[in-house]
Amino acid sequence: MDEEMPMAENGNPDRAPAGAAAPGRPGARRTAPPAYMDSYKEAFVEETAAFVHSYDLAHVTMLGERGILPAETALGVLAGLADMQARGLADCRRAAGGGNHAGEKYLTQALGSEIGGAIGLARSSGDLSAISFRMYARDRVLSLRGGLLSLRGALADFARRHAETVLPGNTHGQHAQPVTAALWAMMLHDALARDGARLAALGTRLNLSPAGAGIMSGTEFPIDRRRIADLLGFDAVVPNTLDAALSHDLEIEFASVLNLLCHTLSRMAEDLFLWTTTEYALIALPDWFIGISSMMPQKRNPDGLQDLRNLSAQSQAVLTMVTGTERGPTGFPIIERRNSDRMLRALAAGIGERLEVLPDLLAEMAVDGARAEDLANAGWASVTDLAGALVRINRIEWRRAHNLVAGFVRDCIARGIGPVEVTAEDFNAYASRSGAQMVTMDDATLTKALDARAFVRRRETFGGPGPGAMEQAIRNAGARMREEEAAIAALRAQFAAAEALLQETVQRTLAAGRFA
Repeated sequence: MDEEMPMAENGNPDRAPAGAAAPGRPGARRTAPPAYMDSYKEAFVEETAAFVHSYDLAHVTMLGERGILPAETALGVLAGLADMQARGLADCRRAAGGGNHAGEKYLTQALGSEIGGAIGLARSSGDLSAISFRMYARDRVLSLRGGLLSLRGALADFARRHAETVLPGNTHGQHAQPVTAALWAMMLHDALARDGARLAALGTRLNLSPAGAGIMSGTEFPIDRRRIADLLGFDAVVPNTLDAALSHDLEIEFASVLNLLCHTLSRMAEDLFLWTTTEYALIALPDWFIGISSMMPQKRNPDGLQDLRNLSAQSQAVLTMVTGTERGPTGFPIIERRNSDRMLRALAAGIGERLEVLPDLLAEMAVDGARAEDLANAGWASVTDLAGALVRINRIEWRRAHNLVAGFVRDCIARGIGPVEVTAEDFNAYASRSGAQMVTMDDATLTKALDARAFVRRRETFGGPGPGAMEQAIRNAGARMREEEAAIAALRAQFAAAEALLQETVQRTLAAGRFA
């Protein structure tokens, strides 16, 4: 954001002299901006303060090394920043005011304008905003990737425990085919893996340094943009200064990726919410994830799931806000971005908090496997395999078998016969009445075809719910998670090494009293 330094009153030709009456009301005219406007420039942002400070250190180090600032002045600035850090970075920046310019404010208050004013050479508010956003976002992306990895691991553990817990699968809100709790869990695992991959791709685009772009055209001073990038752990430099300063598609991308992630988490919550209803009663939530009615003592309200369901709505609102803010000609949206950035940071933090909780939920949530299997067997969900058996045994085409089984199911429902009670005699009689006298079925084949547990065990196709296929899916997921864990660790090490290099460079320079 382009945070202009406050203009003196007499520097504004449109401003009336102090004390002039405002049109339409008596009294003195305002001579200062209202507090809510001033707060855009002066607000302390906890999440980005440390990143702004690191940029302050890297920028001044580069200026000193390049001889752009006199060595004595640059050393004075670094010493002041080091003192600020030793006294408590957040507290000092908050007390100094000035938003992203808190470093300059603090140095000016402590050491005078000769030192404080020097830090702003060859950079702008645009540099401060752009680089602090990228450093914050890449750090938050790593944190979210780590949270997703923990949740994926919890889902894989859940799948191992419930590899043969049979559930009724639904489409159109109706029983469709039997599935397993493991297949459901690994579905979510794979969806979250895609969310993690989107975050990783975003992280790659974030990790280019915009520093040195100024507000659009860079600077006439011979700065070393690559040096700042190295000291702050960036992979490279954004090559175009106008793009670095005034393109904000990464904010939109961040909001979009978070929106997709929230959709996945909300979808998980929706399924669990349905299964915890009194009518389904397939799962029981731990006490710490529910709320009790103030009037009805028996109620176990799924408060945690309702909170999680709402993430999708929240993220949609943030995406709308961020996208709407970034509309318009290049360089026009400036002040507005403070509001959308605040919402974006709050959403990212909220997602992180929930990712910490969900592995515990999966570990402690109780599943009523017996009831789930009874429901899977009660709704004719396995009759796809009855049609398949007719194809194999009677050598008839699939569509004929499908139509015959559909009519048989309708006939059984009309006669009040359920899938557990039905016999081969019932089927053969229906086939005969329907003109398919040569199509027959035996009891053993029919019973096996209609059993939900046998149904899922037969699904050994790659990616299916069969025990062998599920075991392979969990193993494959483990290998992918180990790769993701290594990638996250490598990036954390890269950023930590850069911060260590920056601090070591500053301390060595101060100790030597000169720049290398």
